[in-house]
Amino acid sequence: MSEELLKKVLDKIKPTREDEEKVKLIVNEVIEKLNGLDAEIHGSFRKGTWLKGDADVDVFVFFPKNVGKEYISTEAIKILRDRLSGFDITTAYAEHPYLIVNHKGIEIDIVPALKIEEGEKPITAVDRTPFHTEFINSHLSEEQKDEVRLLKRFMKGIGVYGAEIKVRGFSGYVTELLVVKFGSFLEVLKNSSKWKPPVKIFIVKPERDFKCPLILPDPVDPSRNAGAAVSLKRLAEFSIASRYFLKNPSEKFFFPPEPAGDKIKGDVLVTKIEILDNNVVEDLLWGQINKSVEKIFNILRNYGYRVIDVQAYGDVKNLLFALQLESKEIGNYKLNQGPPFYMNLDDFISKNDNIWVGEDGRLYSIKERRNDKIEDIVKSAISLKYNYKVVEQYWLDREPKEPCLKAFLRKTPTWLK
Repeated sequence: MSEELLKKVLDKIKPTREDEEKVKLIVNEVIEKLNGLDAEIHGSFRKGTWLKGDADVDVFVFFPKNVGKEYISTEAIKILRDRLSGFDITTAYAEHPYLIVNHKGIEIDIVPALKIEEGEKPITAVDRTPFHTEFINSHLSEEQKDEVRLLKRFMKGIGVYGAEIKVRGFSGYVTELLVVKFGSFLEVLKNSSKWKPPVKIFIVKPERDFKCPLILPDPVDPSRNAGAAVSLKRLAEFSIASRYFLKNPSEKFFFPPEPAGDKIKGDVLVTKIEILDNNVVEDLLWGQINKSVEKIFNILRNYGYRVIDVQAYGDVKNLLFALQLESKEIGNYKLNQGPPFYMNLDDFISKNDNIWVGEDGRLYSIKERRNDKIEDIVKSAISLKYNYKVVEQYWLDREPKEPCLKAFLRKTPTWLK
C-alpha cells in the first residue's frame, strides 16, 4: 500500500524534464546579467531535490574573502542590484542583505557570499553552500533524491519544514542529510518514529558538544550542528507523524485538507497587527513575536487566568495573535503563595494581609486582583522593535473564516485524525 501511495505522491511532486528545462532557461536569463562575476547556481534545484512548482533556485555570487563581511552587505549588493536593473527585484534580509528576483513566475534568490577554500572557517553563514551542494550531489543517487522529495513534501504537509525562526523545523539540507544517513524516505520515518531527545545522528563525528533536541553534525563542518534550528515541538510532531504514517499510510500527510471548523472552547481573543516598516528581517521579527507570545502567556498566568494556548500567525506585514483562556471571567481575589516558614518572612508579611500558615509550612495570603483589561494586557505584552499598529482586537463569538484560527481552535492536526 505504502509503495503505491509513495509512487502516486512522487508523480505529483517530481518535476518533469520540461519543468527543469523551463526553469533553466529563465534562470539563465538572469545569470547572463551577472556575466564576469563568479556566479553559481545552488539550492535544491542544483542538487536535484526540488519539488514541482517550487524551484528553490539560489544563485550565489562569490567575492574574494579579503573584501570582508561589510563589503558583502554594502558594495556587493549595489553591484548586484545595478547588474539586475530591469528585473523585478526585492531586497530581503538574513545575516546580510540579498536580492529576490521574480522573473516569469520563478523566484530566484541572488546571494552575495565570500569565496573560501574547503576546510576554511566561513566568514558568513552562506559561505559553506558550495560544499553542501558538492556533498549532497556526491552522496545521493538519483533515486535517493526522489526520496528526499518525498521527505520534504511529508514535512511540508505536517508543518515541520523550514529552519527559519517562524517554523523552527527541518531545513532542506537536513532532509537531504537524513536520507544520506538512512537511505530512503521510509527508513527515515522508521528511525524517527522511535526518537527520544536528544536525538543524535552522526554522519561524521562532532568536533564539539551540542545541546539541542536534534544533533546532526554538518559533514562539511563538524563543529556546526546542522539540526540546531529544530525545536523539541517540531521534532516531536515529526516523530508522531512518522509513527502514524507507518501504521496507516495516507496522502493526507503530504497534502493535508483544510482544517475543519470546531466550536469555540473557552474564550478566544484575537489581536491583529500591521507592521509599518519596510526592510523587515523576518527571523528578527519572529524572534520578537515568539518572546511576545511567551510574555502574554506568563503575564496572564500570573494574573490568575488559566491560559490554554497563545499562538501567532502571519508574515512580515500582517500578524495575528490568538489567545485562548479557560474563561475571561475570574474572581476579584486570588490565593497568594508566600515563602516557607524557615525563610525570611518580613517582606511578605509587610506587604500582605490575611496571612496564614498552610499545611505545607508556607505562608499564604488573599490578594486582590488588578482590574486590568485582558485586551490591554495583551497589547502591552506585545513587544516588537519594528513600528506597528493594532488594527483590530475582538473576542471570537462565531466560527472564524481564517484557516489559522480554525486550526488554532481545533488543535488536532489534520494528518492525525
